[in-house]
Amino acid sequence: MKKTLLFTLALAAICIMPSCKKDPAPNNNGQGEQPTDTIPIGNDTIPVVTDKFFFGDATNMIVTLYDSIMEFDENGCPFIFDLNGDGIDDIKIETNYDGPMAIGEHQTLSLFCLNQYTEILADTVAKESYSHRDTLTLENNGWIITTHRYILSTCDKIAEDDPINTTNVFEVFANDHDDSFGIDDHFQSGNAVLFRETCEYSLSNSNGSNQTVSVDYSKVIYTCWNFPTDEGKYIGFRINQHGNPRYGWLKIKLIPSAWSSKVVNTKILETAIQK
Repeated sequence: MKKTLLFTLALAAICIMPSCKKDPAPNNNGQGEQPTDTIPIGNDTIPVVTDKFFFGDATNMIVTLYDSIMEFDENGCPFIFDLNGDGIDDIKIETNYDGPMAIGEHQTLSLFCLNQYTEILADTVAKESYSHRDTLTLENNGWIITTHRYILSTCDKIAEDDPINTTNVFEVFANDHDDSFGIDDHFQSGNAVLFRETCEYSLSNSNGSNQTVSVDYSKVIYTCWNFPTDEGKYIGFRINQHGNPRYGWLKIKLIPSAWSSKVVNTKILETAIQK
């Protein structure tokens, strides 16, 4: 655990260097356009009028292709997007690590709206999780080991009588190719967690005089609240500037790391914005 923490801190220190600011490099190969100067400040152009779009449909869209990956350990090295080319950053995707020093730090991947004009296809959703507590006792070479377990799961109950918790979560919707979106959908400016690493740790105390060990074991499983992994998904957005809203999307893929399946790398596949 100490090795993991030192590894993370070392990489975080490296990322303080200016080169860590990641403005993803386009990889269009002649297949798309850069949105530079699409919306000149003070002289806005009028977007093509439509009330419905389909993810992946490039009709009347400026599409920029990418092949950029942010590794799970690039703490402080976010992806930053100026989606409409007006010189103002709109969206940031960032990985970071946090947690008590005693149990080590864990990955959180977040998306941020960086200005008042940018909104994402998202909403505050009531989500359920389940709390499980039990005590397990076993004997090993004359020692009595008692484990007090606490497990919080966003997926399933462990026991039928596990209590249900309800939490309001600001959720970014993960969309598929050809899913539709438009002016009647809910767009909101805010910051959202895309992925949390499952947190698992134990603390123990032993008593040699009576040969007993007491273990407090905790685990928090975020899997069912996380953005999908191992498949490209679309995140819709709207930039409502100068009274002329433009719609578009980011296409991203969260890839479990070969180093640990509990953390993810983030791959940017494309962005698109309405002409």
